[in-house]
Amino acid sequence: MSWGTKIVIAFIVFMIATLSVVVYLMTQKVDIVTENYYEKELKYQDQINRIARTNALIDTLKISNTGKELVIKFPNTPDKNTGKDFILLYRPSDKLKDIRIPVITDTSNSQIISIERIEKGYWKLQINWTSTGSEYYHESTFNVY
Repeated sequence: MSWGTKIVIAFIVFMIATLSVVVYLMTQKVDIVTENYYEKELKYQDQINRIARTNALIDTLKISNTGKELVIKFPNTPDKNTGKDFILLYRPSDKLKDIRIPVITDTSNSQIISIERIEKGYWKLQINWTSTGSEYYHESTFNVY
């Protein structure tokens, strides 16, 4: 085989490898973090205020993970039926697995969420609640094993 034939074969192999990588990468699923990114960015000062109010609370939000359930103890009583109070179990790797749960506390100001049936792995817990007209926000992470 002459050197010219070897160069042509090397060029063809390189092109096939490049096209294979391009086709593979184009078929991969890509999730964006949020659908309305720019709208949420404009309202981010409200989020900063919610976080500051949460951090200023004397009694803090307490979250415990027993392996089978999350127990969330609110520091103040969430307002009833505001429509703004929710708990989001956010799966960063797949937005289709996100779970949104309304805040419904018991008499001890706690809410229990079963995590036995959710997929194993890394999750973010985002909690929005309103109490006496003020909005609060807390975010933390947990793993399901």
